[in-house]
Amino acid sequence: MASLNDFRPEFDNAYQEIFQKTLVAKEIMNTRFESKLRFGESVERVAFDISGVLVRAVTRNNNSTIDNVTDTSELLTINLEREAVFRITDGEATQAGPLNPGQEIGKQIGIKVALDLDGRCFFQVRNATFDFDAGDLTTGTSSGVPITLNATTVPQMTTRMAAKLRFRNNQEILTNLVFVTDAYGASDVTQFMIGKNIDMAGAAFKNGYTGDVNNAQLYTSENLSGEATLTSTGVFTDAQTITINGVVFTTMTTLGATAGNVLIGANAAATITNLTALINAPTVTTAEGVALTNAADLDTISRVSAVATSATVLTINGTGGGRFILAEGQTNASWTVNMLHCYFGKRGAIDLVVQDMKEADMRPESLQRATIVFTHYLAGIRTFSDGARKFLDVLVNAA
Repeated sequence: MASLNDFRPEFDNAYQEIFQKTLVAKEIMNTRFESKLRFGESVERVAFDISGVLVRAVTRNNNSTIDNVTDTSELLTINLEREAVFRITDGEATQAGPLNPGQEIGKQIGIKVALDLDGRCFFQVRNATFDFDAGDLTTGTSSGVPITLNATTVPQMTTRMAAKLRFRNNQEILTNLVFVTDAYGASDVTQFMIGKNIDMAGAAFKNGYTGDVNNAQLYTSENLSGEATLTSTGVFTDAQTITINGVVFTTMTTLGATAGNVLIGANAAATITNLTALINAPTVTTAEGVALTNAADLDTISRVSAVATSATVLTINGTGGGRFILAEGQTNASWTVNMLHCYFGKRGAIDLVVQDMKEADMRPESLQRATIVFTHYLAGIRTFSDGARKFLDVLVNAA
């Protein structure tokens, strides 16, 4: 066990450093409750609604009209607990020689765990009261169509986002603003906003901070939430494929036993139902779908959820992972939307409590000469209603 003892302090430091650098979300979100809460505890906030209080004309000698202020209670609970666990045998540590397997593996696992938390934080962007999309570039109304970044739309977007945020809130909230997009989005901003001081190369070493754009600090994260829709025009075809981030699903008239096979139903809706079920439970084989077996495929699909939004439309959503890489070989179905949910608004509009994110926990294996390493976090995330008005869900075309 001496070899393991040698690397333990170094491993802990490396884990902490990598974890903190990877957490872009913690730079953006509000950690005001972090020192107060523990697992299972909650903080309750009351949200007031003053929309029913009107400014009225005064009629002298008549009683005033008294309006009501309503309120709702909102909770942030520390109940998000996630871990990754791996084993290092004494033999592996000995044969690695000068290479420290614990530190090298731990570094990668630390990144993986941090990315999981980051992705869950940025999924909260969807809770924004207001969207910002292609319709907002030239009008005051969102259209649901994501923005394709180019020389025309980037300047429009970077100036009008703040305008919409101020207009919708009817108050000055345009200080301490941040814009979070992915590397491709940041590169488009760099390309089409001449003269901006943006450092893409140094972003990874500053919790994603890349520079300033107009009145906001620009951050880069590959853990934003992606969304895509698959639209069918008829019955699916035998032995044709649908690919999500490299994971292949094959529609079959006879199911067979190949991982990722999906049974074709009597109509498009039935097949979409079968595909939805397999994406959401990828380890379960049923009469309508064959479970995935490849570990990398399961890891990828674990961050994707699916819902049949109509009889002919399947919508997938990513928790982290950024923009989807999609393909299909279908005669009667195609990907019609692929977009990224980006954050623009005040820093601290979403609340995050990371109650436990300490160094890796290393424990001797009881039945063999090995050490088990646990990497873990315990957190709570909440977008309160007043915070939801202080940022925009910016829809960017990811195709």
